[in-house]
Amino acid sequence: MDNLRIKFKILEETFNPYKEFELWEKVNKNSANSFFIGRVRPFDQFGNDLKKLEIVHYKGMTENYIKRYLMKISEKQDDLCIFLLHRIGFIYPNEPIILIAVSANHRGIANKYLQEILEFTKYKVPFWKKEWTFKGSSWVKKNTDLGFEL
Repeated sequence: MDNLRIKFKILEETFNPYKEFELWEKVNKNSANSFFIGRVRPFDQFGNDLKKLEIVHYKGMTENYIKRYLMKISEKQDDLCIFLLHRIGFIYPNEPIILIAVSANHRGIANKYLQEILEFTKYKVPFWKKEWTFKGSSWVKKNTDLGFEL
């Protein structure tokens, strides 16, 4: 999806989050920007050295799910602009998985919706992760516990 207020893309190739943010910021004229970059950890859910992370999704379904949610969020705040990039495929330790940027006319609003979009993407969007180590592979059974329900 790509319009003036909401832009998101699911990518198979690696990306430079700083360059992508800079390009987005050139067309975004709000006064407050917040962004988050998530990278692959160097270890798996059991503490073993990670060789690579595999992320899979159902093409079309995942994009529609994200699109509906981002449109719903953008309706809550008139001046909100949202930018989301998410990797799929094989991703190596320290490579970026996700970039989320939110802009608004006030920092509190940008920070609030950045956090909301991040938690939604991590816990509700249908992505499946498989961790590959030198011992084999296993599906990630559970994301990091927040200590509260969304």
